[in-house]
Amino acid sequence: MNFYSEDIVSDQETEYNRFYEQVFTLSCKYSNGVVSPTYILSLVHDTTNSIAFRCMDTEFNIHNCPSILIYHKYYDAAKNETAYYILMICTKRSYKGMGYASGLLDDFIGRIRNQCVNGSRCKIVLSSLESAVTFYEEYGFRWTRAPLTDYPKLMEFERYEEEKEYFILELVI
Repeated sequence: MNFYSEDIVSDQETEYNRFYEQVFTLSCKYSNGVVSPTYILSLVHDTTNSIAFRCMDTEFNIHNCPSILIYHKYYDAAKNETAYYILMICTKRSYKGMGYASGLLDDFIGRIRNQCVNGSRCKIVLSSLESAVTFYEEYGFRWTRAPLTDYPKLMEFERYEEEKEYFILELVI
């Protein structure tokens, strides 16, 4: 079952800080050195980002959630378009291949479909590791062939390296 940070975190500062410390710690463990702790910290500290969790139970317990997704919602009034930027998805190593990340992404896409109404255009955007591109293509994500520099929201967090190849994918809802 999926849970979303906006439904979990109360306004109590102590609880809020402890929650995000736990998200940071688990995200570092789950990404297993593939994602920099500095990058994860910048995602977690940005209060405009949201977090989705795939849990094994019907009640939320952060230590019983093997997959985590961090995203940012951005509305562009000029285009009448809402973009959901997936900034990171990670799954605990011992749960990889068991469908937790797929369940997380399925529910996340369904949630966006339900929120995207009244003629507004919605899309999901992400920068992927080359090894994960086919996973996202199975969901209907398509390569944009646009450079990372065309996505300022991704550039806020991603350390841009000119010689690196970036795989930017979009799913129009």
